[in-house]
Amino acid sequence: MKNQAMYLTIIVSLIIFLATALTTQMNGSFPFDETIFSWIEGQSSAAFQNVMEYISILGSSEVILILTVITGAILFFKRSWLHFWFFAFVSVGGVFLNLLLKFVFRRERPDGETSYIDVFNYTLEIPSYSFPSGHTMRISIFLLFLIYITMRFVLSQMVRSFLLTLFVLLIIGVALSRTFLEAHFFSDTIAAISVSIIWFVSCRLILQNYERRRRSFRLFGR
Repeated sequence: MKNQAMYLTIIVSLIIFLATALTTQMNGSFPFDETIFSWIEGQSSAAFQNVMEYISILGSSEVILILTVITGAILFFKRSWLHFWFFAFVSVGGVFLNLLLKFVFRRERPDGETSYIDVFNYTLEIPSYSFPSGHTMRISIFLLFLIYITMRFVLSQMVRSFLLTLFVLLIIGVALSRTFLEAHFFSDTIAAISVSIIWFVSCRLILQNYERRRRSFRLFGR
């Protein structure tokens, strides 16, 4: 992705995030949140609810932690140090960014109940607010990294198209599942996806500048 496209992506995503954040802060809700909840109550069945619960698990702390460790281990044993540290920074930084934004906006969840961060049935005494969605942000950052790896290293156009489509659908699926399960407002998931894109692309720009400087240093050293 060229620099101009990356900067444009950041700007558009930032506009979406700020519009969503400011609207929810000033009005207490996003215009479509209640409409979507009303539609869900009229459409949702028990079977569909179960499907949404399974999809939602993909963005849970436990699943993302396991996938992160596996991905990190693969990069470590392949000695792909640049991508290892890039992945570690993007993943860990994304978690802290999500927590920071939750405490900045402190939006209550749709049911009004206080939720706490839970990992492998161990509850941390840290409130988990609604905005932006943690599930959606975790899966978005992880899959954005896989999209980056796919675009960079998968040569087959057919395989690449399949993987990219799958990753995008998974991001959308987890985001929708959080709304269908009424664990988050629709605006929470939109904000999560947009800020994930901002975070990942910004980190990608930093990595790109580092790679460029390293190549220049090597050429100068010769």
